Amino acid sequence: MRAWGTSFLLALLVLTLAVGGVEAKDPNKKRNAEALRFAANNSLFVLYHEVAHLLVDQLQLPVLGKEEDAADNFATWMLLNKGTPEANRALADAANGWVLSGIAYNREPDDSDYYAAHSLDRQRAFQIVCLMVGSDDRAFKPIANEYALDRDRQDSCHWDYALIDRSLKGLIGARAAKNNKVGTEVEVTYHDVSGRLKSAADAFRASGVFDQVAQDLRSKFIIKTPVAFSAKRCGEANAFYDADTVEVIFCYELMQDYLDLHASGIANSAAPALPRPAGSGRASSAPS
Repeated sequence: MRAWGTSFLLALLVLTLAVGGVEAKDPNKKRNAEALRFAANNSLFVLYHEVAHLLVDQLQLPVLGKEEDAADNFATWMLLNKGTPEANRALADAANGWVLSGIAYNREPDDSDYYAAHSLDRQRAFQIVCLMVGSDDRAFKPIANEYALDRDRQDSCHWDYALIDRSLKGLIGARAAKNNKVGTEVEVTYHDVSGRLKSAADAFRASGVFDQVAQDLRSKFIIKTPVAFSAKRCGEANAFYDADTVEVIFCYELMQDYLDLHASGIANSAAPALPRPAGSGRASSAPS
């Protein structure tokens, strides 16, 4: 898999400096940089999740089990195959993001959470960590221990990852773009927004994650239908794949939600009883 481009890393550096200011003058620079990294990395994971829905739809890939679980596994697999410290950090942030989301929105799950299309947020966090340690038990043993995965489960995670790795390589290998040729036409659009969301929208664009995932789609996969990537205000913290328009939609509200989740994690305070967002996934039509 292709490593992250220098343009993405430079974008994150510029974003950190712009928001944090000069460290000697701004004691909050480190916290600002961590919040922006956390939000960008969680957005990156969600975008690969949505690309999985796109691939299942456009390439008619078979899925055994929940498609939402398969999309999470694809996102984790894509990042693990980059094999970079930045990608590994993104996975750690994504797992932490699901833990914080579970505290904020799933404190007392009811039956609707158990029969929902998505697994519980905390389960999604553990699945990311399981695939991490399953792919490389030496490199990722510390995070598996941090999440208190016992030795037997850490060992069996190897088979989980091996199965997913074999399955995705088998399904996608014949459909992958070869020799750096453009495989998919992707148009990226950032819609203007004002008010409270403007800062989050600016941070999302400056992070470069939307453009990076779009470029991965262009260079790694062959989809005959042109694909749209649209970032905009949606009225909810979410991300979607819209099969009707062949469009991956990222809501600026989700970037703001990640920034808020990070702040709640730093404060280590009890999360308010908030209504649970719909969660990333497929949509039959774009959100308003």
